[in-house]
Amino acid sequence: MAKVLMFHRVLPKKLITQPNAYTTFGTLISQEYFETILSCLSDGDFRFVTVSELTQHSEADKLIALTFDDGYSDNFEFAFPSLQKFNATATLFPIVNPCKDNSVLPLDIYYQCVDEMTLTENERAQYIAGETKRTFYWADPDKQIEMLNSLFKKLPQKSRVSYMNAEQLKEWSDNGFEVGSHGMTHSLLIADYMNKRKILNELQKSKQWLEMVTGKPVIAYCFPAGRYNTKMIAFAKQAGYTSTCLVVRDKKEKEVLPSYDRIFVKPDSINELKTALGIE
Repeated sequence: MAKVLMFHRVLPKKLITQPNAYTTFGTLISQEYFETILSCLSDGDFRFVTVSELTQHSEADKLIALTFDDGYSDNFEFAFPSLQKFNATATLFPIVNPCKDNSVLPLDIYYQCVDEMTLTENERAQYIAGETKRTFYWADPDKQIEMLNSLFKKLPQKSRVSYMNAEQLKEWSDNGFEVGSHGMTHSLLIADYMNKRKILNELQKSKQWLEMVTGKPVIAYCFPAGRYNTKMIAFAKQAGYTSTCLVVRDKKEKEVLPSYDRIFVKPDSINELKTALGIE
């Protein structure tokens, strides 16, 4: 049965500074660990496919689809060569605005501020996975910028992260890797601040820009944070997508499009991953 893995950032161990909110939250793994996973999958006779290729195979096929959310430039610098080393393909779900504008998300600034503060373990946990983070995460992106100024005394002058640019996205695509969409702004489509116009803007404009950059159809959509409902999948279908990626799919809901659960690959958790994949 096919499995879909979810990754975010990848860096060599020597470049992972501490403390690191991405690592703590689980969205940054080392390149060395990533290659351990690729080796394990290759030895386990999994066949690497893109998300869009999953619909072309039966449930019995031993397939693995690797997905990268957000579109950080370290995906291009470090994950990309590792994938090529193991003859593996993958699907990238970039957020368009940071890629197009050479900017970062408010969340990236938030994490950097947290890592630059002196905090107790409990205080840090609140910022990274507690109520403070949840309130921030579910706010409108414009509101998030306002919240940064109220939460932190000083904002960084230079971001420690960057996103893939148009040339890198095209090179990723030209090498046979898939580019899907993760929206324009990483807005959670089911959040209170969203309406139909904003939802379709996220779905359609991101698709159009990525198709212009890659010269190929963009037909897979990944819901930010996996937050969705059946209505959102119907909107994705209306926008021209043929499959969606989630985190956990509600099996009781009628399937509007092929929609895939994903296994969140956390740092240094190979035994847990092997169990999830049925590897002995």
